[in-house]
Amino acid sequence: MSLGVMVQSVSGCIWSYVHLLITAVNYYLDQFNSFLDYYVPGWRMVLFSPFIIVFVILPFLLVIYLYLSSLLLYVYRKRQPILTAFSNHNVAEGYRQTIAAFWAGHGAVWHGYEVVGLDNIPDKGAALLIYYHGALPIDIYYLIANIYIEKERTIRNVMDKFAFKIPGLAALFRFWGSFPGPRSEVVRFLKEGELVSIAPGGVREAIFSTNYSLVWQERLGFARAAIEANVPILPVFTENCRQAFNNIGSKWRIFRWIYEYTRLPVLLVYGGFPVKLRTYIGQPIRVNPGQTAIELATETKRALQMLIYQYQDPKRGILKGICQRFTSSNSPTSSPCASPGRGEDEPLLLGDETHIHQRITNHSVKNL
Repeated sequence: MSLGVMVQSVSGCIWSYVHLLITAVNYYLDQFNSFLDYYVPGWRMVLFSPFIIVFVILPFLLVIYLYLSSLLLYVYRKRQPILTAFSNHNVAEGYRQTIAAFWAGHGAVWHGYEVVGLDNIPDKGAALLIYYHGALPIDIYYLIANIYIEKERTIRNVMDKFAFKIPGLAALFRFWGSFPGPRSEVVRFLKEGELVSIAPGGVREAIFSTNYSLVWQERLGFARAAIEANVPILPVFTENCRQAFNNIGSKWRIFRWIYEYTRLPVLLVYGGFPVKLRTYIGQPIRVNPGQTAIELATETKRALQMLIYQYQDPKRGILKGICQRFTSSNSPTSSPCASPGRGEDEPLLLGDETHIHQRITNHSVKNL
């Protein structure tokens, strides 16, 4: 296959994705325009005033253009596996490489996304990734893309059933290996040597977690799956994921009541802020002989809480997260934006670790 044909194939794949994105954006813009026409008559006169055009719209478009150019440059730098896949007539692999490059590029450009502990992901063999579920799990999409690029491995992510009912997205989720369960499927994939990721808190944790608390209730299925498949567990946490996206009304009882009875997340999600995102992959937790599911779940919960405690300041706001995005170095242990108290550049002392272990253990046993 000539280089021109390969470039044309890649361009066609990218254009199809962009066209689908533009169509979706146009649809929602039309709906938004209808909403404004009904509730805010005359909004166009305000929006298109010279002041708004000169000081808001034009600078904003320039910023978008710059970031889009940077994103395309990132994809260009990752072009080799994309061209190789298309030259081998492997269209599916070419699509995966292209979309993975776009997602990894978006994370790198907009959030300065990094992965710490990537070496803990095995090059071969199974592992169960247990992660904290943010309001919008965009960090997991970034992680999946980066692992696919760096390790050439696909993560099979367990998602809530309602996600597969979202119009137009079910096929995309399944193409990337996501599935709604049940536990028997998790065990099967693990025994086949796959990487599987689970957020035990699920949607409940996404919408009702406060200050990065784990909302696992009595979830032990992931521990039983790890014991049955005899695979290690990797705790995963993304710093500032709730500064990037969060929801409104998580403390209102009416939303909790609606979710418990309908299993529908009806809370409004806001965000997209360019805060620093850094995913930490902890050391493997091995299954010990004779270990029970509740013991393994407690150990996993403790390890994940330790990651949150060590790397996340719950008092850090959006502005500090953005400051960290633009001023922190490549080292995860240095940031001039760290808040007073135990900062991310202050390591856990032995006494602190013992204290937090005791506190977490008592809390975990009570919740499990």
